[in-house]
Amino acid sequence: MRGRKFFKPLLRFLNDLHSRHEHPNRSLHFDQYLILLLLAYFNPAIRSLRGMIDVSGSELGERNFGLHRTSLGSLSEASHVFDPEPLRRIFLELAADAHAVDAPKLRNFPQGLELLAVDASLWKLLPRMARTFYQGKLTRAGKGALKAHVVFSVLDAAPKDVAFTDGTVDERRVLPKLIHPGAMHVFDRGYWSQALFKLLLDAGASFVTRVRSNVELTTLKERPVSEAAAKAGVCSDRLVKLNDGALNGRALRVVTVRRIVPASRNLHAKCKRGKHAAYDGEAREQEWVLITDRLDLDAELIVAIYASRWQIEVFFRWFKVVLQCKHLFSESENGMELQFYTALIASVLVVIHTQRKPTKMLLLALQMYLSGWHDWAHVEEKIAQCKKVGP
Repeated sequence: MRGRKFFKPLLRFLNDLHSRHEHPNRSLHFDQYLILLLLAYFNPAIRSLRGMIDVSGSELGERNFGLHRTSLGSLSEASHVFDPEPLRRIFLELAADAHAVDAPKLRNFPQGLELLAVDASLWKLLPRMARTFYQGKLTRAGKGALKAHVVFSVLDAAPKDVAFTDGTVDERRVLPKLIHPGAMHVFDRGYWSQALFKLLLDAGASFVTRVRSNVELTTLKERPVSEAAAKAGVCSDRLVKLNDGALNGRALRVVTVRRIVPASRNLHAKCKRGKHAAYDGEAREQEWVLITDRLDLDAELIVAIYASRWQIEVFFRWFKVVLQCKHLFSESENGMELQFYTALIASVLVVIHTQRKPTKMLLLALQMYLSGWHDWAHVEEKIAQCKKVGP
């Protein structure tokens, strides 16, 4: 077993975790439980609680991480008794140090301004796993599901904050708790709420989102469209006010853009799913009507900011599919939060050590290194192969 330096950023937290929930009949401590969960993400051979038990009882596990053989009952009990809040604090502290050099760069984006994409993702749960979530039959509305509300830094390619709720909670009720004062927040039109916009503006934050089709706007002034903006597809740039709502007639900016969306490569033409079904293999034109409070930014930059929102969708795919956080080790709400915070810590550790966006290739290289199949030079070779995105 090698690669203990990979977990070095965690060392300052482990002593505090070790002292929590000490019990005379249980030898498994919080820091050991965290290490076992992390090893499950960085070793493809560990995919279950029984795999963690085998690792905890190995000589290498004891020598390298101070693990002691535990039992299935202890692991199951740990998911109920350990408090997720310390892991949340660890995640937030590590996330502040995570910066990927190959993250998207936006031309003329104000230096020092954070660009945060906000969205939520669902984990469908069985009724026995969702005693506090389950409210009848599973539906698309999110019943019997866990929802993770994530704040993702586009320019650092790393998650920065998260909140967990049941699947029925409206995202607009959670975002006020995740506002970062002074930052630019970008989100889809599912977050449309003038009360939410007012909270963002009162906190000194900015926002970019799409306008819903049923929203009534009054144009106050037409702004000129520059040559660069027209080249980016911008059709109009105007000052408007929303006719009703909490903003009380405050002037906002609306940018209308027409973009050519390339043909989908992910869905077969026959695999149609609702109104967002795969199209017939041809590129199509799409119109975005974007609204923001920022009057000082170029119109083409507003378009680029909203387009960067897709980075959080890429992160969700990494988190669920590549890191395999769809597989749950616990059936309790508390245990699921412990696992998700650990997975977020694992994601941040990848960014800290590689300074690249977490990808399947990087994760495989790290797993091979930590398992002893390759040395760190192989990981550096894979890091060098990652594309560097310039301004």
